[in-house]
Amino acid sequence: MNKLIIAITLVVALAIGWFILNPGDTFDHVVLVDSEITELEQELNELNIKIEAGTLSESDASAAKVQIVTRLNAINEAAAQSEKARLTPAQRIQLTEGLNRLKTILITYQGTLAIVEQTANETAVQVELSKRGSSYRSSKPLNLIVADTIVDVEETVVDSVQDYEADPTLDSQIDLIVAETESEIAAEEAASLEETESAPIVDERAAETVETGTSLDSDEMSSDLEEDEDLGTIDAVIESDVDTVEVSAEAELGTTTN
Repeated sequence: MNKLIIAITLVVALAIGWFILNPGDTFDHVVLVDSEITELEQELNELNIKIEAGTLSESDASAAKVQIVTRLNAINEAAAQSEKARLTPAQRIQLTEGLNRLKTILITYQGTLAIVEQTANETAVQVELSKRGSSYRSSKPLNLIVADTIVDVEETVVDSVQDYEADPTLDSQIDLIVAETESEIAAEEAASLEETESAPIVDERAAETVETGTSLDSDEMSSDLEEDEDLGTIDAVIESDVDTVEVSAEAELGTTTN
């Protein structure tokens, strides 16, 4: 009897210890982070193959951008959830490795992300992400969205992994990508502003005529002619009055002289 009690106590103790060291909800979140990063890497590799083959269409790029943003949101959310529970040593290692993999993905596929950004239909992307309820900042290109996700995940790793040390080589390359992307955005905005400021001022009525491919109708032309005729009549009356005044003045002058 005593042996049975001891055996049951031992099993319970082992079970409690296992649950403490391996909390199921946290394990799922860490695995999800790792899985989403793996899927992201595979999809970017497939996109890169399409780009090199010249077969990436606008619809492909739009769908890819939606998927990339969705995965990045999932990675960020899962990493944030993992922070709420105590991680095991194995989980801390897995999360740290996932962060470094995400940094490597941005470095490796920065060109692929840029081409997807340029090719995608932004309106279609926004509509689809809105349907999914995904958070998205349309003012930022994909390279910067990935960089923002890296920053968020790294904050989680710093809080969860006490002995975490960032890789300076990876970080310097990430900083360079961010700086180059922001510089390109600033140059595009400056060029757009300069183009707007240097645009010639066009008569709105003439511009409307050119854009619509139509001319003034007969009523408008008649109205303009009538206005011109009225102005001519007024000028003639004024000239007549002036002549009359001048003649009268000369007559009076002659009378005075006589």
